[in-house]
Amino acid sequence: MTCTRLRLIGGVFALMTVSATVVAAQQASSPLADVGQLMVGNWTGSGVYAADYPGVGKKGEKFTATAACRWAAGRAAIACEGKDNESTWSSMYWYDVTAKVVRFAAVNSGGNFDQGTTAKVGAKLVSASAGSFGDGRKVEYKWETLFEDNGNTRIEAGATILNGVRNEYRDTYKRVKK
Repeated sequence: MTCTRLRLIGGVFALMTVSATVVAAQQASSPLADVGQLMVGNWTGSGVYAADYPGVGKKGEKFTATAACRWAAGRAAIACEGKDNESTWSSMYWYDVTAKVVRFAAVNSGGNFDQGTTAKVGAKLVSASAGSFGDGRKVEYKWETLFEDNGNTRIEAGATILNGVRNEYRDTYKRVKK
């Protein structure tokens, strides 16, 4: 192999290394990384159902929950799974580069689903979504997730909105593993 060819191969390798480093740095400081830094881990918590959720629970009933959020798809997404009382749920978060927002979609074993956006604003997450319940009713959610105790306590405060009526809730979770 000639010296010129070796320099060319070395230059291509160096360019690939720099490109990979730039991509890794962009991912490390992306809006999805900001959300993941707060959410990734195992959580346990409790709350009160704000509305009647088909296949999940009735308004006013207390629930206990567990959740696990992890990096997925080479850190291009966050996958979460959980259980509250008798239902299970899954959600996926990703960064929509075109719209420049973190999007998510969630579904539970009652056939209820929603999709929306979330953003880190200061030390909290601000989220909004819309979807439908398994019985066909349209639903909206608007909430903030506050973090206390060095990020180990998560408080979700907001509303489930059905037919324009806000049903307020406040649920608390503790991180059991990062």
